[in-house]
Amino acid sequence: MKSIITSIARKKMAQTRKGEISLPTVAGIAIGDGAENEDGILIELTLEELSLKNELLRREYCRCEKVTDTCYRYRMELGEDELAGKKINEAALYDADGDLLAIRVFAGKMKDADMEMAFEYDDKF
Repeated sequence: MKSIITSIARKKMAQTRKGEISLPTVAGIAIGDGAENEDGILIELTLEELSLKNELLRREYCRCEKVTDTCYRYRMELGEDELAGKKINEAALYDADGDLLAIRVFAGKMKDADMEMAFEYDDKF
């Protein structure tokens, strides 16, 4: 698994500390299936990423829990009929502006038609 905090997220944090903007809240999680090449190797991420390689779905998080003073865990869920047959291998937190804040790529998880699936993303500093 590989993950990054995007340049746009870093820029927004710096601008907030300076007092130039208010930091938009985390709105949800985006998931996709474009993070592996044809050989099944995970792609390399750069800080300049603006999107997932192949975004399938964006959804507001259904739950957020405080893990530590510097970490919150966001969760989104897929129903049995959603994205059946897709091999999900990338996820990102996005904010109220729609910008991706943090992206991670991971070994693909096949979504079967008869099962629910959940994704959790820790936003930690």
